[in-house]
Amino acid sequence: MEKEKKYNILLPIAGKAQRFLDKGYTMPKPLIMAHTRHIIDWAMDSFKTDDCNIIFAVRLDHIHNFSIDDILKEKFGNDIKIVVIDKVTDGSVSTCLLAKDYIDNDLPLFIYTPDVYYQPQFDPNSVSKELDGFLLTFKANSPAHSYVELDEDGFALQTAEKEVISQNAAVGVYYYKTGKMFVKYATEMIQKNIRTKNEFYICPLYNLMIRDNLKVSIHQTEKMHVLGTPQELEFFVNNVIPRFGDKPIAIVCDHSGFQIKEKAKRVLKEKNIDFIDFGTYVNKSCDYNDYVAQGARAINDKTCDFGIAFCRTGQGVNIMLNNIKNIRSALVFDEYTSEFAIRHNCANFFSIPSKYVDEEMFGKMVDNWLKTTFDGGRHMTRMSRSLK
Repeated sequence: MEKEKKYNILLPIAGKAQRFLDKGYTMPKPLIMAHTRHIIDWAMDSFKTDDCNIIFAVRLDHIHNFSIDDILKEKFGNDIKIVVIDKVTDGSVSTCLLAKDYIDNDLPLFIYTPDVYYQPQFDPNSVSKELDGFLLTFKANSPAHSYVELDEDGFALQTAEKEVISQNAAVGVYYYKTGKMFVKYATEMIQKNIRTKNEFYICPLYNLMIRDNLKVSIHQTEKMHVLGTPQELEFFVNNVIPRFGDKPIAIVCDHSGFQIKEKAKRVLKEKNIDFIDFGTYVNKSCDYNDYVAQGARAINDKTCDFGIAFCRTGQGVNIMLNNIKNIRSALVFDEYTSEFAIRHNCANFFSIPSKYVDEEMFGKMVDNWLKTTFDGGRHMTRMSRSLK
């Protein structure tokens, strides 16, 4: 006999996704491909649903034109519930209330807006039973998100939509101790016409709960990637999904980096990592410009996802690389800088000073690159201001 589920999880995916339509995408956003998988697959990988009744709110035209209901059942089981939305609502709260028949009960409710991918995977059982409300958050500073301000004990003082009141931005995972609690406060929000930019958003709903002295808290996730716009999706596909070693590594140097480049090749071979040596090929005085340009071209034509450049200080090749479109080069010389070049800067080229890095250290840096991924979140916000 199938065990009784402990939670309800409601996923409102009934948005029009106008920015994707404007870019020429025709599929519903959850079914847009992100590399080899749909956006909804990446999102659902982030949430452990074993103990959850899964409820999707979908557009009627997406059922008629794309059979999204059947596709979701194939992906997540025939026992999922489908709420059909046949009109444009005035916000996510209104959309969620259309699932009232499934959520207006005593089961704890999670609402998840699934156009994100975050790690580690969230386990609903990790939420304290003492809490009335809970939000999964990440560090950010962009007004594109919603935010939670905490008191000194870690409980929410207030929430805000599209306004930076703290560093705690909402991922899009919202918890209510019971579904009835959400329905109660959502109904009040609509009755009192509490809107942001003319819409009923989920995050401000918690202010009504805080007003009534209910306990609301947060937990920070480590890695966060938003897939809500074409630009965010394309960056994720082109720069976050690729892992060091998936494709050959482009390596380049001038004469002062020649010897460490040759040692680096030995390290890469020992670790079974393919590479392409774009020169220089002899230990004679030369300029790095032509060799760096070849390596960068290999990134741009998708032959390689990552590159490594060597010169005496690492600074010359680094400066040149960062003037080439789509190249994000970081000067690295130890384990810490090599790790955070990816985690915080999503670097796809590493500039190494031959004066300070030996073969042993290079091997440790490679080990870091093999296991490290971009954190996203506030680092993506910072990078987006300078991307070429």
